[in-house]
Amino acid sequence: MAFLKKDSDFASGEHFSIVSTECYFQGTLSVQGSLRVDGKLEGSVDNARQVIVGEEGKITGDVTAQNVVCAGEIEGNVCAEMVEVLSKASVKGDIRAKKMIVEEGGRIEGLCNIGNALESETEETEK
Repeated sequence: MAFLKKDSDFASGEHFSIVSTECYFQGTLSVQGSLRVDGKLEGSVDNARQVIVGEEGKITGDVTAQNVVCAGEIEGNVCAEMVEVLSKASVKGDIRAKKMIVEEGGRIEGLCNIGNALESETEETEK
């Protein structure tokens, strides 16, 4: 996972936000950089570059980001360029993405629209 390469990531000047294991957040987060959730977040995540949900992490709300990596739980819709659902992860909601990887054991309860899903949605809203 690229997020764990601390020296190179922080040297690049990217902004990271963290909801740690013992942390609880309620509300909408608009994140310009990357977000790691190891605690509990109730609300939506908007505009993030990367969202990582750790094994103990849980997001209850919609997630919009360029990349989403889930090792914990997401209860809400996910819209991203790339979605990874790891072996112990659970996603309860619809997924719209250009690309998706689901490891063996990863669980999804919802509809998946993979491929040109984001492009066709953008074209419809522009009409």
